[in-house]
Amino acid sequence: MNDQASRSEASAPTRTSKLHSLQSAVELIKDGDFIALGGLWFQNNPSAAARELVRAGKKGLRLVAAPPASYAVDLLLGAGCVKSAHLAHVSFEHLGMAPNFRRVVEQELTKVFDCDEATILGGLMATLEDLPYHPVPSVKGTDIIDGCAQTSTRLVAGLGTVVSAPAIRPDVCLLHAQEADAYGNVRYHGTPFCDPLFAKASTTVIVTADVIVNNDVIRAEPHRTVIPGYLVDAVVEAPYGAHPCASQGHYPHDEPHLLEYIASGASAHRWNDEYLGPFVHQPANLDDYIELVGGAARIDQLTDTVR
Repeated sequence: MNDQASRSEASAPTRTSKLHSLQSAVELIKDGDFIALGGLWFQNNPSAAARELVRAGKKGLRLVAAPPASYAVDLLLGAGCVKSAHLAHVSFEHLGMAPNFRRVVEQELTKVFDCDEATILGGLMATLEDLPYHPVPSVKGTDIIDGCAQTSTRLVAGLGTVVSAPAIRPDVCLLHAQEADAYGNVRYHGTPFCDPLFAKASTTVIVTADVIVNNDVIRAEPHRTVIPGYLVDAVVEAPYGAHPCASQGHYPHDEPHLLEYIASGASAHRWNDEYLGPFVHQPANLDDYIELVGGAARIDQLTDTVR
């Protein structure tokens, strides 16, 4: 090895593994934190992380999610973890309404700010731009300003009076992806939806991944890294961590399980007895949960039944 190579190797920064257990990653979250949940509808929900939040007894959380949202948001609302939420749409798409979301809104159990996809994305853009607000001309003339907290109208040069979304700065975002390495470099096998925006706007980023790959794999194809490691604070190996939702390219959503979830939400008491207890509190860890829902073999045999 020549002197130049020796000096280069000696001066290279020492990389530190960001691998965590699910439990230790969730310990980074404090009661009352502002939490962003990634994914979209049935895709890439940070489901295992949401269940761990419930098991850890986190309370008073403030929530924002990319619209449309489903399982992870509805689960946290039903478990009583959420003090307030900025949401545009929560449902189980063709399967029906989100039972806990509907209940907490109707009974005013949680303060839910009725936002719009554009105002949520505008708030994230404001943070990335280091501005107090971001103009959202597309919702001009609508009543969205009445429900979305702090959204206001402003006079913007060249645009006139437009709706302006305040900056959204989550304390923590929870994301699920298909691959990551120990240093937090994250790869998706499909669209990442709003996940990169959440990662850039949040103070702390926690990613669960179906597979942890060697850093050599990441370095061999750097163009496939969607969220670079310097943005990520903790990465968790969580096979099937999106279940009962889908992880793009790995497994589809579990429609029978989701239908059972929705049916159990007919009342708060029934949901607590039939879902929150058996599927969230009783499994000691993700492995136990996967066995409870039929094991990896069953999940691998699921077919995409979205109509």
